[in-house]
Amino acid sequence: MKRFWYTAALTIALGLACCACGSRGNKTTSSETEQTNEWATEPMEVETDIIEEDDGDPNIKAATPSQMKMVIDDQGNVVGRYVRTNENTYTVLVQDDAEVPIAGHTVVTYSAKNGQGVIFTRRTNVNVRTEPRLEAPAFIQISCPQGEMPKTYPCLGKTNGWYKILIKGKEGYVRHDLVEWDGMDTF
Repeated sequence: MKRFWYTAALTIALGLACCACGSRGNKTTSSETEQTNEWATEPMEVETDIIEEDDGDPNIKAATPSQMKMVIDDQGNVVGRYVRTNENTYTVLVQDDAEVPIAGHTVVTYSAKNGQGVIFTRRTNVNVRTEPRLEAPAFIQISCPQGEMPKTYPCLGKTNGWYKILIKGKEGYVRHDLVEWDGMDTF
């Protein structure tokens, strides 16, 4: 069985390498010297600052970003994830791209460490502990059954590989490699 997976992975890797070596969809136009690339698209300036740090615990590596740029309105409401600045608008991402006017909106960096955003999991039976350590007792579990939308919980901070969350009116801690953080709730 191992040999099958190794062979399959090698075949896929070789196929991707062949695609990358010159057959990138270049088409010759009516002029022999002029070429267009059908893969060329305008690059997105997605400015989510993905953090690849261990946050103090060498045994737990970052599973998701813990800060990203968000667009907020004058009342402090999150409008969407910042994508790019245009002439008179910001492109934001909620579930789809949208344009919002620059006037009346601001780009700010949301951070899990500052207690912004939400936490969710796509796993089952993730322990929520009373303190940010494995030896602390779990007082509840969070889950996301397969095929269901995950529930979100307010992020109250992040320290030493643990997110502090609010669940059923009580503060608790979850290991950050078992959950995901996002600057806004889109579920």
